Amino acid sequence: MPDFEMPESTGALDVPAPPSAAARAPAAEDAFATADAAMRAPAASDAATSAAIVDPTLPPPPASGRERARATMRRLRLPALAFAVGVVVAAAGVVAIDSVRDATARDDVAQTLDAYLATVESGAPASGGLVAALDEAVASTALVAAAVVAAGPAAVDCDEPRLGADVAIVDCSVRVERRSEPARLVLERVGDAWSVTQGLAVPVRLQPGTLLVEEVAGEPVETAITRGERAVWLLPGRYDVAVRSPAQLVVANLDGLVVTASSGSVRWTSDTTPQLDADVEASALAFVRGCAVAPAEGCPALQQRDAADPFQVFAIDGRLRPGDPYALTFEVSIRRPIEQPEEFVVVTVRVDFGEGLDRYEVAAG
Repeated sequence: MPDFEMPESTGALDVPAPPSAAARAPAAEDAFATADAAMRAPAASDAATSAAIVDPTLPPPPASGRERARATMRRLRLPALAFAVGVVVAAAGVVAIDSVRDATARDDVAQTLDAYLATVESGAPASGGLVAALDEAVASTALVAAAVVAAGPAAVDCDEPRLGADVAIVDCSVRVERRSEPARLVLERVGDAWSVTQGLAVPVRLQPGTLLVEEVAGEPVETAITRGERAVWLLPGRYDVAVRSPAQLVVANLDGLVVTASSGSVRWTSDTTPQLDADVEASALAFVRGCAVAPAEGCPALQQRDAADPFQVFAIDGRLRPGDPYALTFEVSIRRPIEQPEEFVVVTVRVDFGEGLDRYEVAAG
């Protein structure tokens, strides 16, 4: 059998003609026998052993179908796996970034909210960002800008903020003395900063009357606010006030200006002086006696009785009337005769103090 020899390499691959089928079988057997002998014989050196085991001049043995399939799957799976891992990492990065942003936003909102509520509960608003968020056209910001201090600050309890893109909404409960009311705070982000754009301050319109508020927490109040012609922004709480009242009224109890989460009013009680009571009674009796002598328009209907039967006042009820804030109106109940009265009439007496509470006019009828 002829030996199968490989030509020397000349730089170009010289492939001999394939042997016949009859020649391929013995050649393969000789090759395997030679390789087996080489593996069993003592190696002269590592290089000789490597040359005997793997002959670089021989083509690699053909891979099986399973090995080829595995190699193909490895080649296909590696890029796919790399892509899948990349997508997961990218998604995890987006979630992580969003979580960090949400956490940062919540921290920023919480810090702004805490500072604002600390201001409210201390009773002394910081005039900086708070005034900017209030509408001067709705009410005067004079008292907030002056940082007036509430004698009885409000207590505020808030839920967790609800965050949007650049807006946070906070629902709260505001307690002033023994009254609690709901309120809502709104914060907005401009750039990297959050600020309160809808706070707890409310526009308070003072009700003018026989008691005029001249100062709130030591700060003078302009005439338009005193007379109820303009409202003023105030945070919830109870404020000490300085007031003015007519000389004929005695202020018995002054609780101050109480501002809730929705409105505000001055709480006070008063009593009339003995001189005013006497003047009201005298005016009512003079009026009804005149009507008994000479009936005129506006007089009550009176019985024709003996002129010796006198009139007597037995009740006086005074009150403020809407649309007539600077006056007191008294309903004076009168009876006749005194011993066994058969006739009752009611006479109206108005006491006018004027807008400046510096006038005193008593008129019946």
